[in-house]
Amino acid sequence: MTTDSAGAYGGIGFGRGLDERQPVIVLLDTSASMNRPAHAPPIADLNRALAHGLDSIRASDRLRSRVEVCLVAFDSRVRVFDAAAGTFRPPEEAADEALFSPLDGLRTPALTAGGFTCLVPALRFALDVARRRHRDLTARRVPALRPLVWLITDGAPSDGAGVRLGAAELSAVAEELRRAEHAEECALLVIGVKGADLETLELLAPRATHLLERLDFGRILDLVFQSSDRAGRGTAAEVSEQLDEYAANADALDNLEEEYR
Repeated sequence: MTTDSAGAYGGIGFGRGLDERQPVIVLLDTSASMNRPAHAPPIADLNRALAHGLDSIRASDRLRSRVEVCLVAFDSRVRVFDAAAGTFRPPEEAADEALFSPLDGLRTPALTAGGFTCLVPALRFALDVARRRHRDLTARRVPALRPLVWLITDGAPSDGAGVRLGAAELSAVAEELRRAEHAEECALLVIGVKGADLETLELLAPRATHLLERLDFGRILDLVFQSSDRAGRGTAAEVSEQLDEYAANADALDNLEEEYR
């Protein structure tokens, strides 16, 4: 990733002055299980949430000037979104400088579901990308927060042959994720779609697993920046605690509104 910020991002001002760059890697589960049940497939919820989430970030001047996004889809294989071409590609076919896009240049892809759930290779790819991106930005003296990894899935990981993975198989990658966060290389937030296997997901992020319902990606990023402003870093656990408080307050407000209707 050697392209300078003005050239890679069309001169929109990324990395200038005191603007901190926030890399965000979004892992999108597009496996066949995301098509079930047929009358209310989670893949439809995921498409709506992704479009709304990217729009909510664009609507904030603070976020739009700082956030860069790498979209990764995983099913039987891992693919990364090439914003310039408007399509997902195998990682080996995507140039490093094309992995991340500013919001103004990112068209939201339409996701379809099929295949197995190769979650572990997707997580390891995200960890590698997060490390390389932070290293590249630092080398170019661009102020950068630790990369944020969002995993959005139904929590049914399998191997390349479609055999469901258990706790033992997930323990190795879970330990890698904990070491990476401790080293401030990334922060993982796991987001389960409706009907997700939360017990499995909590193996990966015991203190940072949430449901897709009621989450606003723009709000998550606001909390990340608030955490960084206060403590110089934003851990997944701290952001998760604030998200829980935010969701509880929203529920209380909804209940009050319902009571007085």
